[in-house]
Amino acid sequence: MKGTPMSYQIAAVVVICLFFFPAASLGAAQQTVPDEVNSAGGDPAIISMMQQINETMLFDYHDGLMRFGPRYTGSLNCSLASQYIYHAFEDMGLSVAFHPWHYAGFSCRNVVATLPGTDVNSTAEYILCGHYDTVAGAPGADDDGSGTAAVLAIASVLCQHQFNHTIRFIAFSGEEVGTYGSFSYAREAAFRGDTIVAVLNMDMIGYANTTEGGRTLRFFPPPRSHWVAEYAQDISLTYQNTVDMTVDILPNYRGADHQPFVDYGYDGVWIAHQDGYPWAHTPQDSPDKLNWSYYVKATKLMLAITVEFTIRPLDVHVVLRSPYEGYTYLFKRPLLQTSFAKHWYTGLRGLTILLGANALAHADVFTKETIEYVVFCIDGNFVVWDREPPYEWAIKGNYYPLIGKHTLSVSAFTSTGKCAYDEMDLFIVSLRTSYRG
Repeated sequence: MKGTPMSYQIAAVVVICLFFFPAASLGAAQQTVPDEVNSAGGDPAIISMMQQINETMLFDYHDGLMRFGPRYTGSLNCSLASQYIYHAFEDMGLSVAFHPWHYAGFSCRNVVATLPGTDVNSTAEYILCGHYDTVAGAPGADDDGSGTAAVLAIASVLCQHQFNHTIRFIAFSGEEVGTYGSFSYAREAAFRGDTIVAVLNMDMIGYANTTEGGRTLRFFPPPRSHWVAEYAQDISLTYQNTVDMTVDILPNYRGADHQPFVDYGYDGVWIAHQDGYPWAHTPQDSPDKLNWSYYVKATKLMLAITVEFTIRPLDVHVVLRSPYEGYTYLFKRPLLQTSFAKHWYTGLRGLTILLGANALAHADVFTKETIEYVVFCIDGNFVVWDREPPYEWAIKGNYYPLIGKHTLSVSAFTSTGKCAYDEMDLFIVSLRTSYRG
């Protein structure tokens, strides 16, 4: 991060205050409780789509990527690989674009293909992604040629169909140097106000060497995204007769491309095989190490999970639009972006800093039902509710000043008892409270 003197001063204040003041939970949540999966035996149309995934299809996309060798971010090989991915999406008839990014001395581009949703009243979108870059010297057959080729294979099937909500198929670069490609995209998406419901990040899904591992796909959700993994687990059980695979849920891992989206207020999970892979980040990460029968099953399951997510209606959805994620505010005004992206492992990337009172919390609610009320909370404690749009609240303490890390959350309740929830991480220095003006 190229810091200005002001940004360095702000960073110093944050570090000092983090040391002296206890932290509220940094786990955020954009939860919308999912409906039941279509049927006990699975949707026949989805099963038909799953059956189109085969080893030949996967091998062709994977081999096309492997022809470029190691794809270190910013290298010629990486650039050529992005062109290959672009043309593969283009040949499917999808709307495709490069997303160029520049950060921390690196310049590269993500490749984004879009399958628009059919629900004209929905702005919701889902992201299915992998990263096509590698560490220097590694061909990256599993890490993450497997995820990228699976994205292409699934897109080649789904592009023949229509779904309620928009799907974005994204191949990220910059993962191995700091998840900078996905960070750049997530930061821009948050500023645009994209309504991303869930990010499914496939990174290393091509290997198994045990019976149990050959039947298991692991989901690594942060607390805010646990519902994504639980729903995927339900879907895996529904389609177990079609593909002998189940979803196992483990704690989150920060170093993958789902995490920048989590840091910027969205839900995301890292998805990987169960068995250990000793050749990761080495020249031996080559196609002959992959377990192709497992890889095909994992891709089929991910197709079913993607479709089940994108066909279900969202009865109610709430999004915190302001304060902006990853900005520093002075009273009501956003001054500058303070991303802390070079320090992604600290959990501070995307942190919003409020210096002084009255920064406005604004929530948008998407539903066809009647809204009973919208509740704003700090650290899970009720502060104020609102019954009429715009749903807004000038952020301040209730009984005590807000100094240090806090979690701002909003819950929207409909007249039929349905609920949606969103939250963001804040660092606040303000003496104003509800009972002191």
